[in-house]
Amino acid sequence: MTYSIQQLAQLAGVSPRTLRYYDQIGLLPARRNPTNGYRTYSASAVDQLQLIRYFQEFGFSLAQIQALLAQSPAEQTAALTAQRAQLVANRDHLTTLLNTLDRTLAARNGGPQMTDTEKFAAFKQQQLAQNEQKFGEESRKRYGQTEFTASQKKFAGLTETDYQAMQTTEERLVTKLKAVATTGDLTSNTAHEVYDLHRQRLCFTWNNYSAEAHRGLAQMYLDDDRFARYYNDRVGLANATETLVAIIQRYAH
Repeated sequence: MTYSIQQLAQLAGVSPRTLRYYDQIGLLPARRNPTNGYRTYSASAVDQLQLIRYFQEFGFSLAQIQALLAQSPAEQTAALTAQRAQLVANRDHLTTLLNTLDRTLAARNGGPQMTDTEKFAAFKQQQLAQNEQKFGEESRKRYGQTEFTASQKKFAGLTETDYQAMQTTEERLVTKLKAVATTGDLTSNTAHEVYDLHRQRLCFTWNNYSAEAHRGLAQMYLDDDRFARYYNDRVGLANATETLVAIIQRYAH
C-alpha cells in the first residue's frame, strides 16, 4: 500500500512537518508522485518509520538513528533485541519495586514486617541490571562468566549493613578522588586513601581480591569509554578516571 504524507502522518502519530523534515535530511526519503509531485510512501518506508519511532522511544538522537538505518538488517535486529532486553530489565525492576513498596506500605499499616534484606532487594536489583547493561559483556570477556556471575551473586546477597557501607565507601571515594584529580598529586595521603577506598569498594562484590586483577580493572577503565565515563561523571571532572587509574597503577602491588 502506498501512503500520502497526510495518511502516513496520521498512521504513525507524527506531523506532516516532521515527515517533510525527515525527507529533507535523508532519514526517511519519500517518493514523488509523477503527476503532481506530492510525497508518497511505500510499505518499506512504513517499516523504516516504525524503526525510527522505536529508536526515538529508546532515546537515540536522529544522527544515531540515521547511522543505525545505514546498517544491515541483522545489525538493526541486534540493536532492537538489545533494547528489548533493557525493556524487560526495566519492567522486572518496576515490578520488584512496586511489590516492595506494597509490602512496605502494608508493614507501615500494621501488616507483616519485612526483613532488612527484603527492604533493599529492589534497589540492588536495579543496580545489577545497570551493571549488566553497561559492563556485563566486557566484564565477561576479561574475567569469565564464572567470576562475573559470582560477583553479581555476592552483590545480590549483601546485607543491609554491607549495602549501606558500600554506598558510604563509594561516596567517600568520589570525594577523595575529586580532590586528587584537582591537585594531580599522586603521592599524597589522599591519593593512597583513594586506592584503599577503591579496593574496599571492590571487595564488597569480589570474592577474591588481587592487586593484579585490580590493575586489570584499571586497564579496562582506560580501554572502554563506558567505564571511563562512570567516574568522570560521578566526580564531575574529565580527568577523574585517568587519575584513578594512575593511583591504582601506583599502589596496587
